[in-house]
Amino acid sequence: MQEPWYGKTMGQHEIEEFLNEQATGVLSLSNDGRAYGIPVSFAFDDADGRAIMDLGFADDSKKRRFIETTEEVCLTVYDWESPTNWRSVIVTGVLTRVDDTDVADETRGWYYEVAKDIEIPEGDVELEWYELRADEISGVALYE
Repeated sequence: MQEPWYGKTMGQHEIEEFLNEQATGVLSLSNDGRAYGIPVSFAFDDADGRAIMDLGFADDSKKRRFIETTEEVCLTVYDWESPTNWRSVIVTGVLTRVDDTDVADETRGWYYEVAKDIEIPEGDVELEWYELRADEISGVALYE
């Protein structure tokens, strides 16, 4: 693979380590030609090539409407310290809901150890598990 002109292609192990170190990113969705990016917390399961998310939905959720119409999602994760010291990873694939009963206690425990805490606002927020099965993962880094 040819190196990009703006950084170094990250290796698979480096990408997996970075994803779980960061554990937050922007999930991009689409609906009828419109884009919608949402901040998410996740844990990356490198053995199965998937990002696990516990997403919250309010009544009449725009996020839910966009998830229902998106065929392929994009998760962007990055760390920026300076113009010459940064890393970014993009994960694309299909986002699917995982039934609550199918999420093992072991997976829940691991998720809450890795994923960054996000404060859930008070009110009627429904939490649902999702997984992003990675069809493609790419990462680029530039270090001083």
